[in-house]
Amino acid sequence: MDNRLATITRFEGLRILKKGYQQGVKFTGGEMRDVMKIIVFVLDKLYDESDYTKNVNDNSLSTISCKTLIKCYVKFIKMYITLRKRQFNEDDLKKFENEIINWSNDFVNIFKQFSPSNLQLPKLHMWRYHTIHTIRRYGALNGLTTETYETLHKNWVKTPYRISNKKDEHTLDQIIKMIRRQIITSTTKKPLKLRSNSMKSLLWKLQIGKIYNLQQKLEHDENIDNLYIEGIKHLISCLDVYLDDVSNASTSDNIYLKIYVNGTLENGKIIYAVSKFHGYARFSDVAIAMDNIDYLTDDGLCYGKILMLVEISLFPNHPLLSLALIHCICSKTI
Repeated sequence: MDNRLATITRFEGLRILKKGYQQGVKFTGGEMRDVMKIIVFVLDKLYDESDYTKNVNDNSLSTISCKTLIKCYVKFIKMYITLRKRQFNEDDLKKFENEIINWSNDFVNIFKQFSPSNLQLPKLHMWRYHTIHTIRRYGALNGLTTETYETLHKNWVKTPYRISNKKDEHTLDQIIKMIRRQIITSTTKKPLKLRSNSMKSLLWKLQIGKIYNLQQKLEHDENIDNLYIEGIKHLISCLDVYLDDVSNASTSDNIYLKIYVNGTLENGKIIYAVSKFHGYARFSDVAIAMDNIDYLTDDGLCYGKILMLVEISLFPNHPLLSLALIHCICSKTI
């Protein structure tokens, strides 16, 4: 078939793939319409009568003659042309229904032997039994389009699937993570910071010396998510390092911590870090612009989850220090 396609004379507006269509090449709807214009001439006498007779005798599956294939395809072309009409009256619908029935019967009779389900396919059923009813109710199908959903399927299913390993039960998780990262990076065009005084829904206010008591309380609370426990552990270790470097920090009795449910970024987006939000844990996914080249990044971005949102009062009469503790996927917690 590909050799025959290659010999067809070129014509303006008619596209034929040089490598043919039998090599697993993915082609578009426009290319399919181009093939529909010439396929009858490709099928005509594609194999001769002796090959047909030999295959019928040697093969358990019946071989279809070229003439039968062409007749079936001509019926499909006529049906397709009728489908493209912009409006229908009752006579048109009756004619169209007869075309659908004639083509469907031929198509099933020819190809059901090659189908494990005998062509008991949902799309074929919908076309055979529900097309006319749909036109009567909603109008000509030529005015409908599936382009939006096909584009979404390509961008959010096909492309991520090709990037995944395609081999185990974790493929779906990989696809979901890729989609989340695409959403994050598509909405983040430049680095953003937390707005000052934007944190809301205070959970705890405590002196820094009592943070170990809070840690023990959280570890024994079954309603606290493991991410939150991870956050409090890393908060303690980060504060130990930070306070050792700040020589003029207040005494521990004067250092207070405030831990919040959510905060607002400069672009107005709200980020969350809470074990229970309407009955579910909610730890926002974020992308972080990394300056350190030692980190494994995606074009300078790391992905992670907000573990904890904290405000710290280090000095009297000094602005609060707002922190978002983040667990990075590409590295350790920062």
